[in-house]
Amino acid sequence: MNNKHLMTMRLVSVTAFSLLLTACGNTTHQDLIDFTAKTKANAQKTSSIDALPDIQPYETYLYKDNDRRDPFTDIVATDETNISSTDDSIKPPTNHRKEALEAFPLDSLRMIGTLQRGDTLWAIVKIQNNPDGGIHRIVTGNYLGQNYGRVISVSEEQINLIEVIPNGLGGWREREASIALSEE
Repeated sequence: MNNKHLMTMRLVSVTAFSLLLTACGNTTHQDLIDFTAKTKANAQKTSSIDALPDIQPYETYLYKDNDRRDPFTDIVATDETNISSTDDSIKPPTNHRKEALEAFPLDSLRMIGTLQRGDTLWAIVKIQNNPDGGIHRIVTGNYLGQNYGRVISVSEEQINLIEVIPNGLGGWREREASIALSEE
């Protein structure tokens, strides 16, 4: 291309661009003014906002215990429950190697079956909602759950265990728990 042709192209481009800009130069914005006026007129026609409802006064209630336990005080262990903060015979086990299923709460573990070889019966346990959990074999003496749960028996229907949990008074107590065979 020669310079004359290039100069002509530039002149035509600038002229076309100028014409486009002047076409957009409608400064009256009549359509916007009409829309605003119509919206304001409709707003005046609509009803006003309903008044807020009356607030009912709050009635207080005085609790009369009539020799019953006050529900707002802590429950103190009695001699009947046989819980003592000075009983040192029950403690969490510390002499075993942590097992994989001790990192999960009992309600996230599902017993899905059993395996038997000779006299040994294993429970097959799956970690629910954990794609990396895989399947684990459990036998009497294994630990599982977050409360130091030691398996005391395995049957084809369930896993029975004893957990060691805080008693609320600075000591520990044992609690029986089980995981039943799941129908998954």
